[in-house]
Amino acid sequence: MARPGPGRVIAAGVTATAALLALIHLPPHIQPSPSRTTPSASTADTTELARLATDYLQQRADMLTAARPTVEAASGSLRATPAMAARARSELTALAEKGRQYEGVDGGYTRARVDVEVTGADVTDRTATLRLTDHTRLYFSSTPQQTEGDAPECEESALPRTMTFARGADGGWLLSSDRAEVTGGPLPTTEVAEVTHAGGHPAH
Repeated sequence: MARPGPGRVIAAGVTATAALLALIHLPPHIQPSPSRTTPSASTADTTELARLATDYLQQRADMLTAARPTVEAASGSLRATPAMAARARSELTALAEKGRQYEGVDGGYTRARVDVEVTGADVTDRTATLRLTDHTRLYFSSTPQQTEGDAPECEESALPRTMTFARGADGGWLLSSDRAEVTGGPLPTTEVAEVTHAGGHPAH
């Protein structure tokens, strides 16, 4: 078998070298982009829904405290459908009145803290359902004597809720409903409207 001539060997070497140099000196605009980790749409949506839920529940709890905002300011900052916005405004007004009544009895609450634990989510292109537990702390207006004793510093509640959302015209999520579920016992301080008992029966 005839061996390849020197010219063929040199040509092959030049071709390989040129290819290697071309790879090393690729212009920046055509070099491979570094890999990026982008959260899935459902994860990003769930995070946004949890933030909206927390903001809404914090607004409700704040209305019970001495540092409450005005109803106009609180309701104006909520992202909700028109029907839900009307309901929220009514409930915020009732919560503010309840907070003032508590202040007249025992000093009421000074501040509130809400933490949300998401337990489930169903997200589609246009609607979403978020299941969560609403952990709320309402801090008492304590006297020095109460502070020195064993009196609790806050009232705590953990309430399961189901919230639904709809896409707005701008593509963002709007709260469209909020249903709290209780299994009996006294109604949490943060609730003023009809609450659904486990099994779907409304509380009165």
